[in-house]
Amino acid sequence: MSKELVVKKTFDHFQSGYCCSESICKAIAEAFSDQSIDISKTASAFCGGVGGTKEELCGTFTGGLISIGWLFGRSAPGQDNQVTKELAVKYREEFLKQFGSVNCGELLCKFGDQEDSIKCKEMTAKAAGLLFDLIQPIIKKGGE
Repeated sequence: MSKELVVKKTFDHFQSGYCCSESICKAIAEAFSDQSIDISKTASAFCGGVGGTKEELCGTFTGGLISIGWLFGRSAPGQDNQVTKELAVKYREEFLKQFGSVNCGELLCKFGDQEDSIKCKEMTAKAAGLLFDLIQPIIKKGGE
């Protein structure tokens, strides 16, 4: 799946009724995983910040972290977790560079009034593209 399609699918998932965290998880999992489990359920508690409070971590950011863990996380104690940690740090750095915060409330203040959460949807789609760019080289390297 191409980056452009991941960005589009993320936006479309959000537009269809999934929230920010669910949308990015769903699109990233569709792009990089052949798992049949619906990962978006894992992200539901992070919709609109933590539980819809619009506080704490942005759902788009946490959805990206959930996706990283899903794809690269360890499944047993003692397994190497370095790639997961490094990718999470890089995602945070790039997210901050592009959007200025990982806090839901701060981002919403910056966005101002928005109809139908359009600015959140656009940010979530862009974040999926950012995450795609971070994940793709690792996946390609693993497939060589």
